Amino acid sequence: MASTTHRCWGTGRCRVGEQVLFAVAAIGTLGFGVGVVFFKDAFRAAVSLIGTLLSVALLFIALLAPFAAAIQVIVYAGAIVVMFLFVIAYLGDRGALPGPDRLDRWQVFGWLGLIGLGMFGTVAILDSTAGPARPAPDTTDVGSPASIGDAFLSSHLLAFEVTSLVLLVAAVGAVVLAKGAVQGEGGR
Repeated sequence: MASTTHRCWGTGRCRVGEQVLFAVAAIGTLGFGVGVVFFKDAFRAAVSLIGTLLSVALLFIALLAPFAAAIQVIVYAGAIVVMFLFVIAYLGDRGALPGPDRLDRWQVFGWLGLIGLGMFGTVAILDSTAGPARPAPDTTDVGSPASIGDAFLSSHLLAFEVTSLVLLVAAVGAVVLAKGAVQGEGGR
C-alpha cells in the first residue's frame, strides 16, 4: 500500500481520496492566498495567511513530506504569523499616510519583477512537462531532514537562493516602509 501511495503523484494513478485531499488543499491555498492579497484589513489578511500556510502543509502531507508539513505549521503558521498578529494588534489601524507616495517612482521595478517571476514560472512549468519521462525518484526517504537538505543544496539550489534573495528584499522593503511611516507620523 505504501509503495502505490509513494508512486501515485508521478504516475497519475492516485486513489480518489488522495486526489480529493490534494484538490481541497490546492483550492484552499489559492483561495486563502487571494484573501491575503485582497483583504484591506491587516488582521484578516494575516488570518488568511494562516489558512494559506495550513493548506500548504496539507499539500506537503499529500505529497508524503511530513517533516516539511510540520515545519510549515510550527515555524510559519505558528511563529511568524503569530508575530505578525502581535505587531498588527500593537500598532492598530493607522490608515494611509497623507500626501504623495514616495515609492511610486519605483513601481516599474515591481512590475518588471512580476513579469520576471511569471517568465521564471512559465519556464519551470514547461521544463517540468517537456522532454522524456524522468525516472521516478527514490521515495524511501521522502520528507526526512537529510533528503530535504540534499534537495535544497543539489537539484534545487537556484530556487533556494532566489527564495532567500526575495525574502531579503522583502525584509529591506518592510524596513523602508516602516521608516517612512514612522517619519510621516513625526517619529525619529
